[in-house]
Amino acid sequence: MMRPRSALLLLFATTSLLSPAAPLLAHHSQAMFDTTQEIVIEGTVARFDWVNPHMYLVVDTVGPDGKPAQVEGEGLGITQALVDGLDRAALQPGTPVVMRANPNRGGWGKQVRIMDVTTRDGEIHPFYVSSTKARSLTPAEGLEGKWAPSRAALGAGFGAMASWPITPAGRAAQQQLVADGLCFVEPVPFLAVLDELRTLERTATEVLLHFDNTGDHVIRTVHLDQPHPADLVPSRHGHSIGHFEGETLVIDTVGYEPNASGSGANVPSSAEKHTVERLTLTADRLRLRYEITVEDPVYLSVPASLVQQWDHRPDLEFSPPSEQCDEGVAARYKPHVPQ
Repeated sequence: MMRPRSALLLLFATTSLLSPAAPLLAHHSQAMFDTTQEIVIEGTVARFDWVNPHMYLVVDTVGPDGKPAQVEGEGLGITQALVDGLDRAALQPGTPVVMRANPNRGGWGKQVRIMDVTTRDGEIHPFYVSSTKARSLTPAEGLEGKWAPSRAALGAGFGAMASWPITPAGRAAQQQLVADGLCFVEPVPFLAVLDELRTLERTATEVLLHFDNTGDHVIRTVHLDQPHPADLVPSRHGHSIGHFEGETLVIDTVGYEPNASGSGANVPSSAEKHTVERLTLTADRLRLRYEITVEDPVYLSVPASLVQQWDHRPDLEFSPPSEQCDEGVAARYKPHVPQ
């Protein structure tokens, strides 16, 4: 199973992506939410649906007419919430909360987009807004280990993709939102910049990159110091070969099959897609510098690049298979596609 992604290139502006209230680039179009506005809803937790590809918190409150009402708020995917430190156990039914959210453009009573939730002990539980807690990182011994981009790094990555030189064919295809409402896993670059756990393991002949992806784990194999085979069979994640330039791992990938969102957020990629990734441990050994250049003459007018940093996160664990993308939940997004 795979999971949905968004059409937020329709809303892209680098400055808004880096704003705490911005929609970033979640897994479906969020045009129904007014991310320039903020509302506060006080009440008690009625239900917390810990589901993928997005979780939902339902709060019992009082409506504008003074009558009891329920408000459903949308949050991130489980894998992203865990990286940012959301404590599921703190939001049990009956818990008094103050929910800060972006309202629905359709007015009161419709689903809102949760920024964060505060409980009576003063604890702020992050949803779309990143955690306010400072995280102490521990140095890594090398490239191997557990890594995850922060929410700020996610915004920076999507901000870079927002300025990529997409061809007219790419823009036209993007408007179709083909990947919305589906459980759908994109290849890199989208896969690599999401704020989810990924691990690196090295053997004498290979490097394995294991990405947590809403329970749908992706394992990429990088064949060290080998050429691409002549009889390459195209696949979603292509065929990767790698070598080391000093302490930098360089990954060259070809053989991608055409993908409806292979250049990120409903921008397709063709069979001519070619990527080069570079991974380097930072001088303080707390982060991994990730750089990718994407070449696809069908959908990108010139090669495009982005740079991101991944935090060293030995505290994280992979999500269980029981938390895979739910096709029924994903299908809810289709009605929200802007016309």
